[in-house]
Amino acid sequence: MIKLYKPIVFFFLVFVLNLNVSAQVKGYALPISNATSVVGYKIFEVANFANKQVSNFTNYPNPASLRTTVSYTLSAKTKVNLRVIDLAGKQLAVLVKADQSAGKHEFEWEFANNNISAGMYILVLQVDSKTYTRKVIVQ
Repeated sequence: MIKLYKPIVFFFLVFVLNLNVSAQVKGYALPISNATSVVGYKIFEVANFANKQVSNFTNYPNPASLRTTVSYTLSAKTKVNLRVIDLAGKQLAVLVKADQSAGKHEFEWEFANNNISAGMYILVLQVDSKTYTRKVIVQ
């Protein structure tokens, strides 16, 4: 009953009393003017509100000694730039620079290929205008 309380109240206020309702969700306005309005259907398009291009950006193992596997999932086809920087911000390697399709992607980064010694590094994943980061500890 508790889960149904809010939808029932919302239905009563909007459709029975014919009130005007406006909500702000993640930067998108959702005006609902009356019972005949179809604008309210936007609320069901959750993916549009999240606007999340990348999910599950991880690397394993971490800490690592020889290599780490970088994994991420793209919500749509897009340009991807995956690079490694040190703590001073100096770019050490470009691991991926390509257009990639939607779905899960994995890249195995061999430290020896980039003369990486023990320390902490940052993986920088750029997807269109968004930037995601992960720390990598090399033993």
